[in-house]
Amino acid sequence: VCFAAKLLLATILCLMGASALAADPILEGNYNVTAVCTAVKTGTQLGSIESCQDYYVCSSSGPVKNSCQAGYSYAYTKSGCYPSSQVDCYWGLSEPCSGKNGTWVPNTAVCGGYFYCDEGKSSAPKRCGSGQVFDASSKSCVWGSCNDNLVETEGTTLNTICDVVPPGIWFGDTQACDIWYTCQSTTTGIKQTSGTCPIKTPEFNPQTQICGYPSATVCSRVTGIPISDAGVSCATNGDTKPDVTVCGQYLQCVNKQWTKVACAFGYYWDVESSGCKLREAATPVDTCNRCQFAKQSFVNAVDSDNCRNYLFCPSSGQPTALTCPEEHFFNEDIQGCAPDSGLDTYVATHGACYGATVAGSSTDSDDSSTPEKVA
Repeated sequence: VCFAAKLLLATILCLMGASALAADPILEGNYNVTAVCTAVKTGTQLGSIESCQDYYVCSSSGPVKNSCQAGYSYAYTKSGCYPSSQVDCYWGLSEPCSGKNGTWVPNTAVCGGYFYCDEGKSSAPKRCGSGQVFDASSKSCVWGSCNDNLVETEGTTLNTICDVVPPGIWFGDTQACDIWYTCQSTTTGIKQTSGTCPIKTPEFNPQTQICGYPSATVCSRVTGIPISDAGVSCATNGDTKPDVTVCGQYLQCVNKQWTKVACAFGYYWDVESSGCKLREAATPVDTCNRCQFAKQSFVNAVDSDNCRNYLFCPSSGQPTALTCPEEHFFNEDIQGCAPDSGLDTYVATHGACYGATVAGSSTDSDDSSTPEKVA
């Protein structure tokens, strides 16, 4: 099943047939809406990962975008619009913790990312441990993996196809005609399962939801041709943007494709100057891992609020997020928490805390809790 899950993200999301439904695919970050529509039954409604109010209806000619009325959000698990207060949706929200306290919500910009909610405010961005992703339905980290080719987006990242396809339906694959998938609601969240059609009925038909005999049209969705620009296309050659996970790397638009470029050893991509700077001075994007090139075990997290958040860097695996007590900031040079009286001087030479002020610490609280890890 784990292999099938990876295969699906590598095919359904980033593949679409030459006989695709639309000339120009509809893309939302790494989510290829048009490709998914080729694999589901006509009339199926798919969620959007750009807005909680939007959704798509898969017609015979391609996905058709619709919106819920004001005050309502789309519940993809129920295929309908409901009062926003009754729908757990986080796509496109400026503050995903609004109205929430003591719980965890996904960071939709990063695969495996999440926030801890404290009185309606989000913590510094956090990530699940190695080999895990954040499951919004169970509010926990579960076993899974992120496809590196799907992480680089313009702000939204689809971790699993079951975040947009409603549970209880069967759908096909764009690389193999005999493979089918379904999303099932369980006590620990919505899980994806898969299967293979038998030899006698080798073609899965999304319209009938069953495996059938070979035909001329059922497998038209299958081409095996990857859409390399599904999540990485860009408009203007020469444009740059940070790599959301690797501090010492950035993306540059080359021939209308986002291309990864590495800074020199010991340098990070600085979002303030849009150039590579020495690690200590650079202000990288706040979702990247500052353990890269670190010579010590503890490092500042990117924290423009109060510089209290820091990371423990293990010899392998994901870092552990930690927080200094109130009226203290983390000083990477001394490998410990220091009084706020020295914050201004520290910020002047340490880009990870660019913009941080003592005042910020009075409004923040300890959010070092992490969600339960489940199998």
